[in-house]
Amino acid sequence: MLFEKNQKQLRVLIPTQIKEQIYFGPIYGYYKKDTGIFNITATKNGEDIRLLGEIAQQLPEDHNRQNKLWGIWQSGDLKFFYRGVEYTAEYYSLYLNIFSRNKGILETAVMREKSAVILGCGSVGSLVALELARAGVGKFLLVDTDILEYHNLCRHQCGIAEVGEYKVDIVKRRILDINPAAQVYAKRNIVEHLSQKDFDLICDGENTIIVGCADNRKADVYSNMVAARMGCAFISIGFWERALAGEIFYWLPNSNMPCCGCALGGGMSGRVETNNHHVYSNQVDIEKLKFEPGISVDINFITCIGIKLSLDILNRKNESYIPRLLNDLKQYTVVCNTCNPAIGGDMVEIFSYPLQVTTSLKVNFGTNCKEDCICRYEK
Repeated sequence: MLFEKNQKQLRVLIPTQIKEQIYFGPIYGYYKKDTGIFNITATKNGEDIRLLGEIAQQLPEDHNRQNKLWGIWQSGDLKFFYRGVEYTAEYYSLYLNIFSRNKGILETAVMREKSAVILGCGSVGSLVALELARAGVGKFLLVDTDILEYHNLCRHQCGIAEVGEYKVDIVKRRILDINPAAQVYAKRNIVEHLSQKDFDLICDGENTIIVGCADNRKADVYSNMVAARMGCAFISIGFWERALAGEIFYWLPNSNMPCCGCALGGGMSGRVETNNHHVYSNQVDIEKLKFEPGISVDINFITCIGIKLSLDILNRKNESYIPRLLNDLKQYTVVCNTCNPAIGGDMVEIFSYPLQVTTSLKVNFGTNCKEDCICRYEK
């Protein structure tokens, strides 16, 4: 025959820890009928994960008539059978296989000790969370009160089947789809209402970054304060109207840096707005401004710069890590998506060229900083 039908490779993908533990009992995961592959997962996390079968002392007499995957130990190795047909066992290591392409760039053993507090799980926060998960970050605290709506779908990392769910729950599930071993805590709340115990779940000094992903400067200022008291780094990713430009601000503990309140004029009391065109949907008259949040590709470009900077910050004490941006970008960075006034209006004419990333802006301490500002707080 000129063409032959491809035969299925009947395989069972199984985590190495099952072999190391000489495990007996139920096994969970996914069955891919088209390819004939059973994918056994290390945990039961995930709504789509189902009971596939069992690893037993011996095969039952009627195993070939059961719609169930059976595993038995023979000479220290596993043999699998499904409806009387033997399947090949193929072992995988969760960290070595999932994060193998990061080797030499991000060290798995280092990254799984890192943690991230994601404040806002919308178009920005969902991308930040999933990219940090792909980088190997091992612990997450997700904070948001919003529900995914249809108008979110053109920008969010999640899809139509998840409309009507809380964003924190969806993003948690997506993180666990990437790394089932991750520790993920989802809080349907706002940052100002979280308790010390909530932050204690994952905050671990220099191993933690708090990421402000909501269009709310007051929340950014409060979050920077929390970061200072927890001894963690803080970064904020914000956007101008329609995401035609955005701004990234970061703060490191014990580094003599101005905090968000000092730098951008948003103290906890007597707050002063700086003239930087930073647009937040809850701080303006929506009808007069006709605020538009922007398209996904523009949001993602700016957000990815914030993610790169976040990885640099998390690895700032790792001598074997080579930073991408931290040595070159200032504490406050403005990033543009266009400099064409026909698209962005007169405001974007301040940029010299499209996709410009500033490297020279400097922020200063507030006038009352020495007296009562969190900039001076040391854990």
